Amino acid sequence: MPAWKKAKNPLVASTKYLDVMAKFKNSVVVVDTREQSAVEKGHIEGAVAIAADKLASMKDAFPAKKDAPIVIVAPDYQAGLASFDIIRGWGYKNTSVLKGGIAAAEKAGLAIAKGATATEIAYVPKPIPGAMSAAKFNELLAQNAADTMIIDVRTEDEAESGMITGAINIPTDEISDNLADIPKGKKIVTYCSTGIRAEMAYLTLKDNGYKVNFLKADTAFNDDGTFKVTEN
Repeated sequence: MPAWKKAKNPLVASTKYLDVMAKFKNSVVVVDTREQSAVEKGHIEGAVAIAADKLASMKDAFPAKKDAPIVIVAPDYQAGLASFDIIRGWGYKNTSVLKGGIAAAEKAGLAIAKGATATEIAYVPKPIPGAMSAAKFNELLAQNAADTMIIDVRTEDEAESGMITGAINIPTDEISDNLADIPKGKKIVTYCSTGIRAEMAYLTLKDNGYKVNFLKADTAFNDDGTFKVTEN
C-alpha cells in the first residue's frame, strides 16, 4: 500500500468507512463533483459540492494538512478517477473515490441531505477509536506481555516474507471465520502494512466484543527478519 500510494495510484473508499468516520464531525472531507442539480437532489450529509470542471482551480480551498482523508463522490468511477488525479496530484495521499457513488451511500443508509451543500471545506483531525501509534506499539512489543495477542492481518504470502515474533497470522477477510482462535480474555492488537486492513479487522473484533486496538502506522520487513514500524 505505501508503494501504491506513493505512485499516486487510485484508491476506493467503502460506505462502511464513511459511516465510521461520520461519528467524528469534519474528520473526513467529502467532495461531491456531480452537477449541482444532481447534488441538490441528494448528497452525503456534510459534503461540499465542487463541480468536476471547476475542481482544478479550487486547490486553495482544500485543507492545509496533506494527510487529510478526502473522499470523492462522482457520477461514475471514470469521472471519479479524473478528480482523484487532480487532488492526489496536489499531494493529498489519503484521497479516494467512493465505491458505488451516491447510490451506494443511499443503499448503505448513510445520512443523505437535499438542497444546497456547505460552501467551504471544514476539516478537523480527530483521533480514530482504537488506533495505536508506532511508539505505543513498540512499547507494547518490548513488554512482551502474556495477556496480549498480536495479530498480523496481512495475507499469508505477505506474512511469509516476515512477521513480528510472537504474532499470529489471520488475514483480515478471515477474521470473522476464526473468532474461536482469538481468546476474549486477552488484549488484541492488529497490524498490517499501513493500518488500513488492521482497522478493518479491529472493527470486526470490536463488533464481536473483543478488547482490541489496531496499529495505525507503516510496517516494513527486511530479508533478515528485522522490521521497522513508522508513523504514516
